[in-house]
Amino acid sequence: MQPSRRLRLFARSLACSFVSIALLTPALPVAAEQIALGQSELCGLDTFRPDRAGTLREQVVEGRNGPLAYYRFGHGTPVVLITGYRASIAEWDAYFLGELARHHDVIVFDNRGVGRSTGVTGRYGPDYGMRDMAADAADLIAKLGLRRVAVVGWSMGGMIAQELVAGSHRGIDRLVLIATAPPGPRATPLAATTGEVLSSHGPDAFGKIMGVLFPPDALSDAMKCFASDMFALPGYKETPFDDAVAAQQNRAMERWFADAAAANALRRVTVPTLIVAGERDDVLAHANAEALNELIPRSQLRIVDDAGHAMMFQYPLALARMIDAFVQR
Repeated sequence: MQPSRRLRLFARSLACSFVSIALLTPALPVAAEQIALGQSELCGLDTFRPDRAGTLREQVVEGRNGPLAYYRFGHGTPVVLITGYRASIAEWDAYFLGELARHHDVIVFDNRGVGRSTGVTGRYGPDYGMRDMAADAADLIAKLGLRRVAVVGWSMGGMIAQELVAGSHRGIDRLVLIATAPPGPRATPLAATTGEVLSSHGPDAFGKIMGVLFPPDALSDAMKCFASDMFALPGYKETPFDDAVAAQQNRAMERWFADAAAANALRRVTVPTLIVAGERDDVLAHANAEALNELIPRSQLRIVDDAGHAMMFQYPLALARMIDAFVQR
């Protein structure tokens, strides 16, 4: 064999080896990007909101733990949204959902124990965690026969979404995590005083809760427009939030912040992931998003200037368009 030919064969073999290594090595997370979404869109929007179409009806599927209540609207690739602590379907911003529905088949549902998603004692018993609530989301996706799904999780819903893709991400094409936190010791849990505010009752509770969900310069608009911008559907029976369910969600989050095994599982997630955090989030600090970005290999992080924890109410159209661009990519 001529030396030059041997050299060419060696070079080709070496190149193939590097290609194989590249294919087997998870993509690195993309460095954080600081962005601005323009003027706050809270208050005064005049655009489509699906809850005023007059055609939506609440539907129910049976999951392994009991009924799961959901609404479905829009056209396009499916997007399943998972809501947060002490939240129901109604806590989504209607304009945010409407903007997503322009290009997507949008599914919103209540976590177990909320609204008509009443199963809290089935095979998992009354004590349940993120993995159990992720199983509920997986049941909904399977029962609806969804394929190439984008899962969007906000706050505690982002924790459920992480558990969902870490456990089994068959059929999940994209993951979007908004204002949430990773599992394990690298997380920065919400302060006890913040948790007390979010769980508060009484005539002054609304103002206190708005004060931790929004930065000071958005608070006035939030006080005026938060309730009117909520996803308000005729026929949706939002029951008072059960204190036992809130306590269980609290326990689930406490275990989440101590779950090192779940953090290690995220390192093996291959689903492309968009992490969005508010620079002025007083509930779950954006240090959580930075930790998530380091844990999830194929992730990108965007930190939004002047955004608080409920950024889908502050920037409903801009945030929906950001998600749409990521899902369609």
